[in-house]
Amino acid sequence: MNIGEKLKLRRKKAGYTQERVAEMMNITRQTLSNWEIGKNYPDIDSIITLSRIYKLSLDELLLGKIFFKGVLEVKKKRSEDQIKKIIKNHFSSARNIKELHGGLVSQTFYFEEDNNHYVMQIGNREEIYKKEKWVYSFLKQTIPVRNVLHVGVMEDHVTAYSISEYIEGSKVFDLNSQELYDIASDLMRKLERLESVDVSNQQGYGRYDDKGHAAFPTWNDFIKAIFNKDIYNWGALESKGLDTEVVNKAMKEIDAYIGSITLEKKNLVHGDLGSFNVLAKDGKVTGVIDWSLSMYGDHLYDKANILFWNEDKLQPFIQKITKKYIVSSEIKERMYCYMLRIGLEEIYNTVILDEVGYDIEWVASRLKQITENFL
Repeated sequence: MNIGEKLKLRRKKAGYTQERVAEMMNITRQTLSNWEIGKNYPDIDSIITLSRIYKLSLDELLLGKIFFKGVLEVKKKRSEDQIKKIIKNHFSSARNIKELHGGLVSQTFYFEEDNNHYVMQIGNREEIYKKEKWVYSFLKQTIPVRNVLHVGVMEDHVTAYSISEYIEGSKVFDLNSQELYDIASDLMRKLERLESVDVSNQQGYGRYDDKGHAAFPTWNDFIKAIFNKDIYNWGALESKGLDTEVVNKAMKEIDAYIGSITLEKKNLVHGDLGSFNVLAKDGKVTGVIDWSLSMYGDHLYDKANILFWNEDKLQPFIQKITKKYIVSSEIKERMYCYMLRIGLEEIYNTVILDEVGYDIEWVASRLKQITENFL
């Protein structure tokens, strides 16, 4: 994606017409149009002005450096008194209540009672917290996950909250290079344990609900849903300012290689494994959190997700995954389909559904890179 295409997409996402931006910059509409079609390019002063109009840093405007993904941030902050009231309804002797920062989806608070430590999350949907509670009951003997003790709804009857046991450890994203290297082997072991979980008697495939029920009759039906116009309305892409070429190419590639997808065993899939959802301490993985996107299907989908996002923080782990799992052309083609589907879904959620996500230019460029170089 060239600079002109980036500028066009940024303008569309900001909700401005060419005429309006030209007026704000005191330039002609044709000048702005020429920048967006790549006929010529703005000078540095104009780029700075554009970044202010679109409310972006220069890195965000030109390089696509936005390092988060997920749903929209919580808009309404709850007061400390509200939080204390709810916590003390469940833990009357709670003390040392303090907010933990860094979450996109919810406010998170830490507190203690006796010698025990807890976290309270506020702002996600009730069914998501109930799903996490179900995951603990299913996985507690296999890998470390949060033990959700209480799920409730606040006085507005809309905002949900959960209270869980606190897990010691830092997010992998915050570890230094040596610490990352030290946990790579243990993280591989946790993935292998996840592969061993028996979900053969669970209903359906794809993402499941808070009772463990999924909607798709087969795994291939979940993968092919990306073509279903009743589920994914791809027709809205161009009106959102994104060139459809990269999407069309990825769709054609999935269609061409989908025959490589075979499922020997039904697995439990985390669905969003990354450096923000794994906790570690002293060279060991202490927690795997945020199971909101978990599903039933192929364990390779988790590995494909890690390879798609290709995080710097996970490079030691990525090397181990590549060596252990990509051992044949058939598996490589299967991973290829999964990576393309993951990228397409991110584009759909971010561009068409307007959810907060990784910068869409990065995602589009990553999709293009995969279609050109992975196989």
